[in-house]
Amino acid sequence: MSDKIYLTHYRTACTSHTEVIEDHVYPQRVHLFPETYNDVKRGYSYVPHTLAKKVVDQAVVDHVLNNPVKGKTGFILAAGSQGWAGVTGAKLIEDSRLSYQFKLPMVCLTNIYAGTTASKIFAVKDYVSTDASACASSLKVLMEVQNLINNYGFDRIIVLGMEDAVNNSTLEFFGQAKASLLFKDEGKVKPSAFDSVNAGFNIGQGAVLGVFEKESALTTSPEAELVGAYTSAEDCTNPLGQRPDGEGYRKSIEGCMHYAKVTPDQIKIIKTHGTGTATNNTSEKAAITSIFDDFVATSYKPKIGHTLAASGLMETGLLLDDMRRGIIPGILNRTEDDEKFLSKDAPVRDGLILSLAAGMGNVYSSAIFRAL
Repeated sequence: MSDKIYLTHYRTACTSHTEVIEDHVYPQRVHLFPETYNDVKRGYSYVPHTLAKKVVDQAVVDHVLNNPVKGKTGFILAAGSQGWAGVTGAKLIEDSRLSYQFKLPMVCLTNIYAGTTASKIFAVKDYVSTDASACASSLKVLMEVQNLINNYGFDRIIVLGMEDAVNNSTLEFFGQAKASLLFKDEGKVKPSAFDSVNAGFNIGQGAVLGVFEKESALTTSPEAELVGAYTSAEDCTNPLGQRPDGEGYRKSIEGCMHYAKVTPDQIKIIKTHGTGTATNNTSEKAAITSIFDDFVATSYKPKIGHTLAASGLMETGLLLDDMRRGIIPGILNRTEDDEKFLSKDAPVRDGLILSLAAGMGNVYSSAIFRAL
């Protein structure tokens, strides 16, 4: 029989602070930690590395180093991309505040950064892996966490989820695709999800660190139980798009429930991917309502922006924090009263948490948690 898996530590970094990036061909408002761009013009300070320091704090490092486990320990970087931006400058506009060139380009490769972080900070010597599943990345790797712990003799897996989200290349991609909100439209529409008036998202910086341990190797009181995780795809000819019937989400949810041996009535709280785009609103809502009846759902992206690779697990941590305060937060900027896809804060309900994420390339991930 498989051991239970617990989330023993987690740290999140995100911000509701926004700034307008105007010196860009697609001016946008972004959720930014301004200090991460300090000194980048010199080429020896790299934005993602500075961001990671916000979650890789000494208390978690000390826990790992001072409480060794008998079995193996692994490290997974949920990076979203194989190589982050900023390496070649991405100078869409020469004097853009986001334009810089990092002078140690090999260190920008996500696999190099993962290996360096695993060995030099956490002294991991058993397993290092990176994941490039776009915006699903930090939730998608939880399927790997449960596989390594249940089948390969691992007692502990450390997950770092992050991406270089606010950069010229990313703003160009989402701006050109009209996925993120452009500054010229500010005042006409506000970021929200599952709403008929407000929609869309701003790009945001964010990171998450999670430590997962199996029950027989626990070295501290856990924060939550990882009941199950599953990733699927859908029959879709466009890997950038989503089917309106939500097949990808539905298959990942059903696969996750099957693995976890839970039924729909046991899940009461849903953290949606919740980008607020027209396609995701239709797809994700169709999947959720086809499976569940008695639930409340929220989205964090209207408040903190879309943090890309970090979003799935990071937003789960934010939900756990909010639940300890006694609330499931309403979705920002909803214009309609809605007691399921929440338009206002709701009290915490007894039941399991379902966390959802999706990534370009036809990736749909689900994870079920039990708050402790």
